[in-house]
Amino acid sequence: MRKPSLLVIFLTVFIDLIGFGIVLPVLPQYGMEFGAAGWEVGLIVASYSLMQFLFAPAWGRLSDRIGRRPVLLISTFGASVSYVLFALAAVQMNLWMLLASRLFAGICGANLSVASAYIADVSPPEDRSKRMGLIGMAFGMGFILGPVLGAVSADWWGAAGPGWTAASICAFNLVLAFFILGESRKPDSEPSPPLPRMEQWARVLKRPQLGLLVGIFFMATFCFTSFESAFVVLFVGAGKEDGKARIEGMFKYEEVIRAKPGVAVNWMIKDGTEVKAGDIVATRNGEEFVAPRSGRLEQDKADGEIIGRVNYTKTIAYYLFAYCGVIGAIVQGGLIGRLVKMFGEKKMIYGGLILVGASLAALPFCDQTRGEGWLMAGLALFAIASGVYRAPTFGLISLNASEDEQGEVMGVTQSVGSLARIIGPIFALSLFDIWPALPYLFCAVLAVFAGIFAWVKLVQPAKKDDPPEAAATSTN
Repeated sequence: MRKPSLLVIFLTVFIDLIGFGIVLPVLPQYGMEFGAAGWEVGLIVASYSLMQFLFAPAWGRLSDRIGRRPVLLISTFGASVSYVLFALAAVQMNLWMLLASRLFAGICGANLSVASAYIADVSPPEDRSKRMGLIGMAFGMGFILGPVLGAVSADWWGAAGPGWTAASICAFNLVLAFFILGESRKPDSEPSPPLPRMEQWARVLKRPQLGLLVGIFFMATFCFTSFESAFVVLFVGAGKEDGKARIEGMFKYEEVIRAKPGVAVNWMIKDGTEVKAGDIVATRNGEEFVAPRSGRLEQDKADGEIIGRVNYTKTIAYYLFAYCGVIGAIVQGGLIGRLVKMFGEKKMIYGGLILVGASLAALPFCDQTRGEGWLMAGLALFAIASGVYRAPTFGLISLNASEDEQGEVMGVTQSVGSLARIIGPIFALSLFDIWPALPYLFCAVLAVFAGIFAWVKLVQPAKKDDPPEAAATSTN
């Protein structure tokens, strides 16, 4: 019989999140290219989380009844199929197939909640927060490699590249998990009948400590998702109206295409099209002009010295996602255990949320006029702060659940997170149309409120209950 392994479950989650990280950055772009309106793109982005919200508690409870391993295998297989649909949608430019791929991915998206329960099964209470950091580390590392692989695969194989790459990675993950992933607990011999969704929620949320922690997790996830959904548009800009950008981006990186002034060139590729390095974009009297690098073609005065530009700002945005992932992986994978011992879970939760608020308030104003250094510092602070609160929150949630209900509690928690990921993108992008900085400022206030709430409800009561000499080191 295969033994349960933290390394194997880490690899399972990590590889799964690489696939997710490949698709997520290009999803809004594909929706726009397929002719969808902004609100339609928002619904497509939210559809994954909507299905996860509906199905995560059921998957969690099912894993309590039949075991973690079979549920993880089913989820991984479903993810691979969903990415095949995504690739086919990209080839056919089919908006409905794109939506179907995200709906199916969300229905099968049980890996995070079940993996959290798996880790809880094999971890003693004193090590749970540290080991929950493995999921955060896998999340961070998935967002290091995912966006990079997505950008590279799109450059090499076109629009379908990210989908096929993600499907291949998940298929490999399925084979890996099938052969080496062991079961972490004995399935219930006499499974109890499933509770209706609202009863599951009520059973978890009515318990004061669990309800408080899940509420804090909802607010934190809402802030993170709002950042995630609006960042590329904030950084790059969006759309054109009357030849001008509808929303000016914070930064702009481009390389020019030069020609000697003279007769107008004949454009071979339409303005605004994504091109690859070396593509012939224009000709004139037998002379060919090629794209100096991959990016979006922007035509200029065709009879001037500079006839066009290739805007590669979006590529830089993908690498900034990877930069945040590196920092998040270091914090959650290497430092979280030491930080928990030094400060305790509760202080890390409120401190991390306060820092999230500070970074979100600063980010919209770290534009090109102030230089890249300020932006990198703001993103680093956000990544560190997000890593600081996430694992302790899951650790405390797990500690407040019995062994037999770990799957159910983590399923409800993940479902609450999915609810935040449904509301967040739609809400953030609606505020973005009013003023690009507005979603960040709103979420900064919300994160600070969540931090103060955690201080009042978690840290202060612990200080009152502990003797003076123990209060400084209390972690519960």
